[in-house]
Amino acid sequence: MAVQDFDLKSRYLDVDDRLVELKTLVEEANFAQADFREKFDMSWIYHDCGLEGIVLSYHEIKAAIDRKVASDNHLLPTYTLIKNLKGAMDYVRDQASRKTSRVSVQMMQDVHAILVKGFEKYEPGAYRKDIPIHRNYFHEISPPHKVAARIEKLMETVQTADFRSWHPIKQAAAFHHEFLGAFPFTDHSGQVGRLLMNFFLLRGDYLPAVIHAVDRQRYYESLRGTNSLALREHLVDAMENALESAIQYHRDALKTAELMRRQSGYDATK
Repeated sequence: MAVQDFDLKSRYLDVDDRLVELKTLVEEANFAQADFREKFDMSWIYHDCGLEGIVLSYHEIKAAIDRKVASDNHLLPTYTLIKNLKGAMDYVRDQASRKTSRVSVQMMQDVHAILVKGFEKYEPGAYRKDIPIHRNYFHEISPPHKVAARIEKLMETVQTADFRSWHPIKQAAAFHHEFLGAFPFTDHSGQVGRLLMNFFLLRGDYLPAVIHAVDRQRYYESLRGTNSLALREHLVDAMENALESAIQYHRDALKTAELMRRQSGYDATK
């Protein structure tokens, strides 16, 4: 049975309820936020790269975000890729925190420039001039000569009163679906699109939607439809999973802190 718009709207309320629960736990377990943020970002990097067919290890991600120097020159491109993605994530978070910030062509180009930094073969922000043959995405994309106009139209759409009235989840899915239809860059279009998708969620005070690598086929299929409903359902699933994991993490942190306090008089919350 095909998903319907009203079915998703009812699930938005469930997501909002879980978000309220998480915010309460975050206030109580504020001492655990740095560790939670690091673990969340490592998971985000792992899965987002996995969607692109790039398999990373925990140690590679950890070393790169800790700014350690690669001991093996063969690891340098991997470390650069990870650092760039982390930098782009931080950039989008910062932009989402600014009330006047809006998704634009400039923001899109800035994100792409961060992702390709240090790789001479890429031209930051340059639209593709061909149809990529070897790519992970198999949905229909715009011919090169129509990319710029399609992106401009999309950026105009997100500024309309109608679009701004939508729920952040609907905004995120609709934007990402159309953005990947335009597929502006030969490389990194998927990552740029997901980062900008999460801009809408972060601006709405949600956790980023991390689409798991094991769901890459479902993700690809959601881009092939004529509308963003299937992608929206996938985002809701991803957000629910992220919220459940975050809630459990903070509950465990509070339990551990209380146990340590009882056993040794040590207050882990200070």
